Formats: sequence, C-alpha cells, structure tokens
Amino acid sequence: MNRLAILCSGQAGQHAGMLDAIIDAPDLAPLRAAAGSALGIDLGRWWRGLDEAALFRNRAAQFSIAVRQLAHWSRLGPALPPPALVAGYSLGELIAWHVAGALDLAATLALVRDRARLMDEALADATLAAGATPDADASHMLLWRGPQARRHERALRAAAERAGCAVAIERPGGDLVIGGLPGALAALRADATLPRKHLAPLRVTVPSHTRWLARAADAFRAALEAAPLADARCPVLRGTDGRRLRTRAEAIDALARQIAAPLRWDACNDALGEAGITRALELGPGSDLARLAAEPVGAEAARSVDEFRDRTALIGWCDGPATTADFG
Repeated sequence: MNRLAILCSGQAGQHAGMLDAIIDAPDLAPLRAAAGSALGIDLGRWWRGLDEAALFRNRAAQFSIAVRQLAHWSRLGPALPPPALVAGYSLGELIAWHVAGALDLAATLALVRDRARLMDEALADATLAAGATPDADASHMLLWRGPQARRHERALRAAAERAGCAVAIERPGGDLVIGGLPGALAALRADATLPRKHLAPLRVTVPSHTRWLARAADAFRAALEAAPLADARCPVLRGTDGRRLRTRAEAIDALARQIAAPLRWDACNDALGEAGITRALELGPGSDLARLAAEPVGAEAARSVDEFRDRTALIGWCDGPATTADFG
C-alpha cells in the first residue's frame, strides 16, 4: 500500500505565466474569490499587473506561490488518497496545514498575506536600525551548495558570523541557505577564506528564518491565534526539526517560530523515509523538494506536479507504479 506525502514548496521557483491558467478556470472560482478577498482586488487584475521584478518581491512572491499550490490541491485533493504526511518548505509550511485540513482557502490566503506583510515590515525596521536603506528588490539570502560544501561548512559558519549573517536553512547533503542584510551578504561573498563559487544569491527579498524577522514572528503568532485554525487530519512536519505535529496549538507555535528560526529541511527530508513514505508529490512551482526527496523515498517515487500535464496520469502515479507523464 502506498503512503503518500505532499510537499509544499517555498520561494524561488515562481515564474511568469504560472497563474495564467488559474485566473480563467471555471472550477477554480472559489479559489479566485478567496484570493480576491485577501488581496482587495480581482486576482486576474492583480496578476496581470505584476512585472518580472514584482514577481520576486516578497508579498507578490508568497501570494502567487500560495495560489498556485492551492489551485493544484483544490483539483487533486479530492481525487488522491489521504496523505500520510504533509511537509512544507518555508512558506510551504503554512500551505501544508491547509493540505492537512486545518485551514480553509480564505483563512490560508489571509494568513499568507499577513505573513508576507509582517515580514516586510520587520525587515524595514531592521534595515533602518542598521543604518541602511531598504531595497525591495535586493537579495537577502545566499545558497551554499556544491561538492565541497560540507568540507568547508565550518569555515562558512565562521565567515557568516564575522560578516553578520546567519544560517537560515540546513538542507540535505550539507547545502546551507544563509540570510542577512545585503551589505553583510556582500561581505560574506568577498571573504577570502571561502571558495566563493559555492555561494550564489537567491531571488528572495527577505532574510527568512533569521533573527531580523523576530518582530514578524511575534506578530504572526497573534494572527494565527485569531485564525480559524483546527487540528490537522494527518501529521504535518515542523520545519525547524522535522517533528510530526497535528494540533492547533502546535501549528500556531511552529508557524510563528519558523519565521525567525532556522529550518532543518535535512531533518524533514529524513522524516519522509522514517515515516515509510512510498510516494512524495511536490505541489510546486519547481521540483526542488521532489529532487531532495528522491534520496529517502527513491528516485522514481518523488515527483513534482510540474512534471505532469495529464491529471489522470498523475493520480495513477500517486497510487500505482511509478511513471512519467504530463499534467495541466
């Protein structure tokens, strides 16, 4: 018997056109209505008004990624076997509680909106306190990746501390995501003790999961406490340590805490194997989490929705032999 895990993506995989089919689909009218209510503007008008740069700014990025994943789950959820486990990377952890049945569409999108706004406000305060000028388009995160990443990890952590940066996410294989203000990240990239070819900027405009967003974590806790958030119907992995959660109280604490605390996606990824997961499906955009999940669950057992264009084939893959097909 298959045990299905749903993986909810974070930022960096968004792209122009990813909501085009959603804003006109008759079956997604409830989602569009909830999105329009949260935005205060029709979803289609909002989406068509974004340029390439705006797509990667924090508020638009988080909201559009959430809409994309909620659209996929609105269509797939009723046709798939109940998930044995749900996990979400960064923003995806909030979407994961919707997939697990703890939040409805309207509440999820309202929380996505509030989360992004609070993060932007906290970052603006932290930037001004540091004597810098806020820049809505500046990268606030770096990815440390490569075959030598683990060997140089100690040097990287020391260099990050010297530069005034912080480890934001620990990923499988020794990859790390570093967060901080742009000046500190520039100093880290210039550090002569590091092989700089392993450091690459991410198009993420807030230092998620770092101390600079502590104010947002506190404020988001209040938003969660006021939200119609229920216990989950299946376990949701806590992003900071991979522990399985189910209750409303656990969700509030986890979702608030992770805004300003480092994520341990390496632990979450390991938890898929420990839970006996036999199929891992990433909602996207992108396939980063599915690629990482291939290690604990098997290369043919981890896929992203973006790899499919035929819904029937995707549903069959979730409950049958591994195949590659198309979904739209």
